[in-house]
Amino acid sequence: MLPGEVQSDEQAFRQILGRLEGEVGTSLQLIVDGKQKGLFPGTAPFWALMRMTFPIAESLGDLIYRNASTAANLQSVLETEFEAVHAGYKGKAAILTMLYRHSLAHHDELRVLESGAKKIWWIVSFSDRKNHLNLVRQATDIVAIHFDTTAFYDDLIAVCRQAITKQWNGHVVTRYNNWLTFDLQKKNGKDRTKTEKAAIIEIGTFV
Repeated sequence: MLPGEVQSDEQAFRQILGRLEGEVGTSLQLIVDGKQKGLFPGTAPFWALMRMTFPIAESLGDLIYRNASTAANLQSVLETEFEAVHAGYKGKAAILTMLYRHSLAHHDELRVLESGAKKIWWIVSFSDRKNHLNLVRQATDIVAIHFDTTAFYDDLIAVCRQAITKQWNGHVVTRYNNWLTFDLQKKNGKDRTKTEKAAIIEIGTFV
């Protein structure tokens, strides 16, 4: 078996849940402990927490929905599975995908979304679960979506636990295990990216 390979749909979700609780959950507890000792006064490592949690949500979406676009998978899992455990995601899923995940996946700052004269801003918090996903009107054409990092972690846990109890007919284990290998030779030469071509050359010098 490859490192990380699973043998059932249930095991795939349990493996994600185990890392989520063991790594992200432990990090959250360290932040709580640190704040009690005077670290992070009035703040928290918001960017780091979102960079840890949004890719996990995207992975869950990728297992469940299997669209070609990971952004579409994230949007789908937010508006369906996350909505089922915490009302408020539906009707905001595409915005959350672009506002939080894409900004911090590709840049080092969150961005404001604009559509004509309308603007969507962001508010990020730690341990302010009651305001998670609330809309805050900041001006006539400016609305902020409040995002609480601890509430999102709780919702991730709940989505994983629900997924473990469902029947997925074997497609989750197949998709999960397919993540573990990337065949650089699978594409025709003309379809390979510059980086893929360079990686093939580099591998040739090692093996």
